[in-house]
This record gives sequence, C-alpha cells and structure tokens, in this order.
Amino acid sequence: MTRQSATSVAPARAARPEWLVALVAAVVGLSIQGDSLMYGILPLAAEGLGIPLGLVGLLLSANRLVRLVSNTWASTLFERFGPRRPFIAAAILGFLTALIYGAGWGVIVFVLARMAWGIAWSGLRQGGYQAVWAGGPRVAGRLMGLLWGIIRLGSAISVVIGGWIFDQYGYRPAVLAIAGITALAIPLAWAVRWPETATHRPQPSSAKTTVKAPQKARSLEGWRVALADPAQRWMLFIGLQKLLFDSILVSTAALFLQQQLGSETPLAAFGIGIGTAAGLVLALRWLSDLVVGPLLGALSDRVGQLPLAAALVLGVLLAVIGAVMLSGVASLLCVALILVTSTGVNVTLDAAANRLSVTTPRPHLFIGAYTTVSDAGSAVGPLLAYSLGAATGFGALYLIAALIQAVAVTLFWLRSRQR
Repeated sequence: MTRQSATSVAPARAARPEWLVALVAAVVGLSIQGDSLMYGILPLAAEGLGIPLGLVGLLLSANRLVRLVSNTWASTLFERFGPRRPFIAAAILGFLTALIYGAGWGVIVFVLARMAWGIAWSGLRQGGYQAVWAGGPRVAGRLMGLLWGIIRLGSAISVVIGGWIFDQYGYRPAVLAIAGITALAIPLAWAVRWPETATHRPQPSSAKTTVKAPQKARSLEGWRVALADPAQRWMLFIGLQKLLFDSILVSTAALFLQQQLGSETPLAAFGIGIGTAAGLVLALRWLSDLVVGPLLGALSDRVGQLPLAAALVLGVLLAVIGAVMLSGVASLLCVALILVTSTGVNVTLDAAANRLSVTTPRPHLFIGAYTTVSDAGSAVGPLLAYSLGAATGFGALYLIAALIQAVAVTLFWLRSRQR
C-alpha cells in the first residue's frame, strides 16, 4: 500500500508546477554532470587510462544496460513510497558514482560505478516525469521542455568546464572537479516538496497487488499494462529507436570531431584543444535543450506532439543526408542541425509518452516500461557505434538510424489520426 507519510506532500496550490519542475530538473542537471563528462573525455583519455577503445562503448552503455532492470525497480518504489525518499537517494548515489570515476580504482570498479549511475538515473528520471504530472496534460509539452532544458544545461556546463580542465590538467582533476559540483544536488533534492498532483495513485486493487506480488510478478504486470494497447506499443517502439539514434550520434561526436578537424584545425590557434572542442559540440546539443526544447514543447501543446515530432524527424533525416553527402564546413553545419533538431524530437515524444501514461491504469509502470525501452536503445547505440560504426564509418550508421526513426514516428502519427 502507498505510504502517505513517506512523501512530503504540499497542497497543489502551494507552488506553481513550473517551480516544481525547475527545482527537480536542477537536481537532475547537477547529478548528471559526471555521466555527461564521460562522453566528452573518456574516448580521448581511454588510451592513457589503459582502456581499449572497443571497451569504451561498453563503459558508456553499462549504465543503460542496468536500467533495463532498474527502471522497473524505480517505478515500483516511487509508486509505493512516493517520490521524496527515492529521489533523495538517487541524488546521493549520483554524487558517489561521479566521485568513483576519478578515483582510479581500475576498470572493474569503473564498470560498477557506471552501473550504479544507471540505478541513480532511473530514480532521477522517474522523479522528473512525476514533476511534469503536476501541471496536467495541457502543458505537458512545455513542462517537459523546461525539464530537459535545465537538465541538459547541466550536461553542457559539465562537458565545457570538464573538457577545459581535461586539456589543462588531465583526466582525474577534471572528473573530481565535476564530482564536486554534483554534490550540490543532494541538498536541493532534500528541499523538494512534492504535491499530490505529482503522485498519481494506482487503483486500490492494483495497489494491493503491488504489495503482495513478488518482484518478478510486479515486473510482468508492468509490461502487461504497458503493452495492453496498440498505441502504447507504438509509443514504446518509438522510445526505443529515438534514443538509439541519439546515443549513436552523441557517443561518437568527440571522435567524429577529431577525424574532421585533426591537427590542422584553426581552433588550435585559439588554444582550444580537442577535449574543449568536443565539449563545445556536445554543449551545442545540450544547450539547445534549454532554448529549443521549451519552445518546441510549448508549440507541441498547440499543434499536437505527434504532428510536430513527425516534421522534426523528417528534418533530422534530411540533415543526416546532408552530413553524409557534403564535406568540410557544410557537413559540420548539418551535424549541428541534427543535434539541435534532435532536441525537439526527444522533447515532443517524451511529452507524448507522458500524456499517454496518465490514461493507463498504472502510470508509474508505463513510464517505467517507456524509459526501459528507451534505455535499451541508448545502450545499443554506443555498442553499435564502437563496433559496426567504427569499421564501416559513422555516416552509414547515422543514415540507417535516422531513416528508422523517421519511418516509425511518421507511421505512428498517421495511425493516430485514424483512431
């Protein structure tokens, strides 16, 4: 049974949903900085750390692989105990994992830390989705854009500052400096007061089943609820493929930039090394969440999430074709366009999933299933990028992933118009 006392619940009128989402997003944005830094500097530092390049993809995916299980745990805990205590615990765990990245305790401990971060992220992201619930379905797109905008601002700060420290002082000082910033998430998480509107309760019969059933049965129940309707199944498939494409692109951005610029880059004249340059490219992706995400999220509330998402994925596909067919500066501009447009894709589709979740009997469990399939896509992305993509070139892999995304979202939109 849900324990009301375990959640610090304030009246819904005590705070605007924007403030709740902003505060929760700030916690997540601080906590994610250690993870984001790995995408910018781990591929560049791997050789010095004694990590084979092929293992980098596994390290970047380890946190996502564990989330295939931990998302169900997190959704069940949030449903049973409310968001307060699980969210605080996730912030503490996020800080500890960032600290371990810089400790230099070997590859095995590094892998364990990446897996622990996956568990932390399951809780942090669940809290973010529940904060968006507080505003209701009419502003889901705007609040989802606000959520991801602030979160990715944290990612952008991490890769730029951490990339600069890496260029100047090396890997360990960069990681430990960012770990110190993530510690600020803990008191902020403690300060969050969750309104009742952010804690959708399961039906009484469902809640009773949740307590008495063993963990395996609860997991199967979550998937049964999530797969019960054709629209929900389509939404889960789209969640899988959108982060497959996104993770391929983000996990290879540093190496792609290194290949494109090499030693002849004009950036060197300004004292900007490859670590800083890679951080700036990733920052473009994540800063666009802050500016583009809320704007497109608000637009999607007016025109509909699926029509806007369909237009955006077609734009991504055209930009990918340009990046593959063109060369030099033109190719890099197309890559920048892909990164920015992908922001809108993620925000609109996440908002669509969030709106769909509150129409299901068990909203927490549908979100758990949606985030799990999303994590499956994001886990496979780096593995493909550092195996198949490294052998054949990244262009063909970008093109195939973008084509799958465009077809899936467009078909889902067309089918939804017939319902």
